[in-house]
Amino acid sequence: MSKVAVTKADYQNVHARIADSVDRAGGLNLSNRSSVVIKINLCSFRMPDTGAVTHPVFLDAFLSYLRRSYEGLKIAVVESDASEARPDQLVEWLGIKPVIARYDAEWLNLSKCEGTEVSLNGRYFKRMKIPRIIQECDLLIDMAKLKTHILTGITATLKNQFGCLPIPQKTKFHRALDDVIVDCCMAMMPDFCAVDGILGMGGAKGPLVGTPVNAGIIITGKDPVAVDSACANVMGFNPKSIAHIRKAAESGLGEMEYEIVGDTFPESKEFEVNAHYAAVLRFVSHVKKRASG
Repeated sequence: MSKVAVTKADYQNVHARIADSVDRAGGLNLSNRSSVVIKINLCSFRMPDTGAVTHPVFLDAFLSYLRRSYEGLKIAVVESDASEARPDQLVEWLGIKPVIARYDAEWLNLSKCEGTEVSLNGRYFKRMKIPRIIQECDLLIDMAKLKTHILTGITATLKNQFGCLPIPQKTKFHRALDDVIVDCCMAMMPDFCAVDGILGMGGAKGPLVGTPVNAGIIITGKDPVAVDSACANVMGFNPKSIAHIRKAAESGLGEMEYEIVGDTFPESKEFEVNAHYAAVLRFVSHVKKRASG
């Protein structure tokens, strides 16, 4: 059974809490002078206090931890273009670019990076072009947000990896989104998952204009399926009702069963808004199955 670490934190003490969140999840398989890629979440022009995008303070805390713990790391912070996202502008607009520079890291837009084509026995793809920097790095860290999603129910680690796909017009994959998410994780499997649930997002209008939720936790682990199953539970969803989590487990990318280490889940009343949303998703899924059957 995979371990998932829960660490209570806020943006005032996150620099002190990051080490606990990493250690509880089993630490990082790193040595000095390793290469690290951190996939952040810049889905749209929304401010950090909405819960929609990577908070600069969270990234600052993680980069500070890496620099304190290891010497000579080569660190790249990455995101790709998307229909509503222009990450080269967003890193400037959100104040993320100075954070990256402060820790001598590199900013890279994956849509502009050199790519390499890989064979894949996927659910949607048989071949996929992926950024070479992801293929060649020593450690890939997925730095997701804890949010609901109007198409997939939730978005955490697995959905954030979809953003590694360097194709800007990702909306063309929405009809097969759950399968494409699984394929992206299969081709670009994260080595460590760090979900910022200090400030998340709930309700049926996530991941862009939902309701900010002060959950006050960091969820970490090495198994993205287990981490996302925990994220689903803390937001009031049955992980089995989230298709991309279920399919990722079926494809052997991780386990839906997990053991919580560290702190307990928050008893957040604000996430209760998701109970109705989850019921609607189950109904829509039932209708789709009957129509296809």
